[in-house]
Amino acid sequence: MNLNPPLVIASGPGGSGEYLNLINPKYVGAYTLKTITLNPKPGNKTKRMENSENYIINSIGLENPGIEYVISNIEKFVLKETKTILSLGGDSKDEYIKIAEKIAPHAKKFEAIEFNFSCPNVKKGGLSILSDITEWEEILENVRKILPDSFLIAKLSIEGNFVEVLSKKVKEFGWNGLTLINCVRGLLIKDGKIVTGGLSGPILKPIALRAIYEVRKVLKDIYIIASGGIYTKKDVDDFLLVGADAISVGSALFKDPQVVEELGNYLKGVGK
Repeated sequence: MNLNPPLVIASGPGGSGEYLNLINPKYVGAYTLKTITLNPKPGNKTKRMENSENYIINSIGLENPGIEYVISNIEKFVLKETKTILSLGGDSKDEYIKIAEKIAPHAKKFEAIEFNFSCPNVKKGGLSILSDITEWEEILENVRKILPDSFLIAKLSIEGNFVEVLSKKVKEFGWNGLTLINCVRGLLIKDGKIVTGGLSGPILKPIALRAIYEVRKVLKDIYIIASGGIYTKKDVDDFLLVGADAISVGSALFKDPQVVEELGNYLKGVGK
């Protein structure tokens, strides 16, 4: 991808473009839509988020209207203000393949298509899809065949296997990019009750840095979108130093949407 600036709105926090009402799109290289699955998902019960100064625990559960709704309203999901990255997920190998088949006639409308292999907040699919590596490899192989001309991105976390091992498989099957990393499973105690969900925010930064560092050591020519605790210019510098090609902003949007203008302006001209 040729993004200028190389700043990406992360899948999830940005919804389906809602933050374009709060930010200047000229500072955004691409906007990743909230993950869409084959069938509609109502998401998890509320309350879905808990936050502190250094982290957020979220348990949204991939709430979305399903791929048929997206296809029927495709122009609503192709953003006019900036390049659009479509994010797709599934509950099984068959669902990942079917959703790729359904979007194939419309794939050229999107700058890239990201497949979420790392959501920690669903009982099926997401992170659990990596429990069977052979099956996951079949997804990678089949999706590449179904979408031969698309810029394909795998969104991975650090759970399920060593991320550098998984990343080599992504490259092996002809995919173009990686988003590193997604939330990791976390837990906090709130008023004596256990709250589980995906951990994001500044606390995730050292984990994300290490993941990208390890992947870049073994893959020199795959596109890496950095994601995990990016809030400041120093964070941007650190992720570029370990090998990221683009910077993704997620939970920082909740704190101050204007961080997009600050970091996007900083990154202008840095596009790789």
